[in-house]
Amino acid sequence: MSERIPRIKTGIEGLDILTGGGFPAGRTYLVAGGAGTGKTIMSLQYVYGGVRYGDSSVYVTIDESPDHILEDAHSIGWDLEKLIDENKLLMVEITPLFSDAMKIDADKILDELKGLISQVNARRLVIDPIAPLILRGMEMMDLMAAQMVVRNYIRRLIMGLDGFNVTTLATSEIPTGTNKLSRYGVEEFLASGVVVLGLRRMNGNFVRELYIRKMRGVNHSLNICNFVIQYGKGIVIPI
Repeated sequence: MSERIPRIKTGIEGLDILTGGGFPAGRTYLVAGGAGTGKTIMSLQYVYGGVRYGDSSVYVTIDESPDHILEDAHSIGWDLEKLIDENKLLMVEITPLFSDAMKIDADKILDELKGLISQVNARRLVIDPIAPLILRGMEMMDLMAAQMVVRNYIRRLIMGLDGFNVTTLATSEIPTGTNKLSRYGVEEFLASGVVVLGLRRMNGNFVRELYIRKMRGVNHSLNICNFVIQYGKGIVIPI
């Protein structure tokens, strides 16, 4: 990768070490994992940590209300309300744009995101999750047609984000009991990088672990690393 491509530090010290200095800027990265593995915590840490590097952020939530996200952040010791008041963070819910599964308009969503980014001159964007887990109206479509709608939306969305001059972190849930890297099977191919989070049972307890499945243009670590979530710090990867 050319040295001229700047890096975006994630704010997660161990992850920046694993990637050799952070994510190449201006691209979209996927954080994939099952329920409870820490996807939202990593996303919040990405925008919270960005402040120390002078980066404003937009956090888009689709399946959760902004109030609940703010409460989750507060429970770990992060005052996101202060960042919102200082115009360093914009947190919005765009669930209504997914009210009809048969009329998902990626271009409309991209226009919405572009406007949000410009409001705070954001350099970081989080989409949590990249596609809604439950699409209203999907019961009117057969499964194959519904999946095609979502996959086309994801493809258009990721391609469109590349022109926004932001570095995007998008989450995707891995269905329980599968070997998939994403819910719809297309996210990991379109994203420039994939960070996989998981839970592993060890000696009667669960251990959190992380590995980088891919990172285009980066000679990244392939090690599976344990991590913990600490109050005031978020994800800590002992390296």
